[in-house]
Amino acid sequence: MFGTASVTALVATSAVLVGCEDESQPDYWVKRLDDPGKRAPAVKRLTQFYEDGMTKANGNREAPEMKALLAKIVKPMSDAYVKGDLDEKTRVELLKALAGTRDPAAKDAIVKAIKDFAAGKALAEEMTQSATYVKQLKVQEASGPLLDAFLKIRVSDPKLGPPYIATQDAMMAVPDQAWKAKLIDVISKPVDPKNIPELRCEIYWQTVSAMLLGELKAAEAVKPLFKVVLTADKKDIGGTAVVALTKIGKPTVLPVLDVLTGKDAEMVEYAKKVGAGGTYVATSAIVLGTIGRGEALTPLIAALNSATDDGTRAVIGREMSKLPSSPDAIKTLQSVFEKVGNSALIPPGDPARVVMAESAGDFMDSSIVPWLLKQVDMLGKGSKEQKDEIDAIQSSLLQTAMKVMKKEQIDDVKKSVDKEGGDLDKAAFKRAADVLNACGDKVGCYLEKLEDPKVQEKNEQFTGIKSAFMLGMLGKDDTKAEIVKRLPKIKNAAIKFVSVKAIDRLSPNGDVKTADELQKIVDADQARGDQNAIAANSPIKQYIPRLRARAQ
Repeated sequence: MFGTASVTALVATSAVLVGCEDESQPDYWVKRLDDPGKRAPAVKRLTQFYEDGMTKANGNREAPEMKALLAKIVKPMSDAYVKGDLDEKTRVELLKALAGTRDPAAKDAIVKAIKDFAAGKALAEEMTQSATYVKQLKVQEASGPLLDAFLKIRVSDPKLGPPYIATQDAMMAVPDQAWKAKLIDVISKPVDPKNIPELRCEIYWQTVSAMLLGELKAAEAVKPLFKVVLTADKKDIGGTAVVALTKIGKPTVLPVLDVLTGKDAEMVEYAKKVGAGGTYVATSAIVLGTIGRGEALTPLIAALNSATDDGTRAVIGREMSKLPSSPDAIKTLQSVFEKVGNSALIPPGDPARVVMAESAGDFMDSSIVPWLLKQVDMLGKGSKEQKDEIDAIQSSLLQTAMKVMKKEQIDDVKKSVDKEGGDLDKAAFKRAADVLNACGDKVGCYLEKLEDPKVQEKNEQFTGIKSAFMLGMLGKDDTKAEIVKRLPKIKNAAIKFVSVKAIDRLSPNGDVKTADELQKIVDADQARGDQNAIAANSPIKQYIPRLRARAQ
């Protein structure tokens, strides 16, 4: 016969154990997923098991105890979502929990959620969570439904929330060649700038579609993408289309050259119809310069000879500095600079001679220093009515001379700076001369300067900028890897920008290996969520596709 204490213990135990089932174990709640009356608390309890387990495992999903837990709960939870018959609150909570596990066993539920969103049967929160899961696990099976869901997203809907960002990221993680025809259809649609809500949706759809066509290296998309660039009403999408054309690379060059030279009459007529008019030559030059392949040089020079306005001439002159350095490219930029007037503008409205004087430095060639100083001297004899314009042009010429001068040219540049330079020019010259005298022709010395914490400050940055220019001038093929090693330590955005320019200048035939290493830096900073580093990496992202395109 049981004593009182034994009976009490038995009653207490029976509240937890029913037929050997224990409410404190996940198995108990997994079985309740099939019971409509207990499904909601089962979802909540299983989610709590997951969250508690992650806390105990310090966020490590690969810990043995976490792997054991996920093996028990994820597949049944996923099956419950796929079967449906869930109230909205429970359904959303269940999908959110499944996406958070990042477990492959949740894949079927994730794909269903994306299909349901495309069909109008799932909420924005479910789409956001599903897209994030697809990005993290690169679920290729989701690609078909993902495209359908993407085309149902309306960014003009104030109730939408963030699925448009997550969906874009997911598509970039699992680009599918099967999407190409549909994406080309999307970017080929006209837009109505007067219908603002619809315009916002089209900008989203067409921008993301252009990005994806670049990722897919879709050669068949070259003309449709270039039409986007030419279309005045699509100016908000044009920059992305140029990047996509650069990623496609070599297949872009010939079709754009045909537009540049007027050989493609259909595209020239299209340009006139959509507002590009005579600017199609300048637009073609920008695309060819951004890609940066050497075969564009001769056709660009020919186009320059037939250009009828200073704006187009100035664009072609500037783009010369983006091609592999050559005497013809340098001579062409110099010729354009000498011909355009001090008041000439380069689209979208910048002083043409200032822009070209700065661009000349991108050749990273000290042989241009005498020419730069000659232009400074000639401007000093110009009209007093144009003083502000002349001062700006002279400063740009002097700054470029400092960036590319070698040790034996210091005295000549100093004379010109003392005569025509302002206070900022004189301060920059001192820093350039100091580092040049300290390092001479020693590549290792300039590499050390790049990552020196002192030169990362804005008032010291010209030391680092000059060092990067010297690396572009003195460096060899193996110097690129040394610059890449130092990029994570370069906190100053201007120094980082010129450092990547130096890599570009040292890669006239491209460099896929270096492009891969640069991409690793970008991806690592993105994964860490370091916003300052992400912002500073913008120039790196700009040059990665150029390095790949030149290597094709």
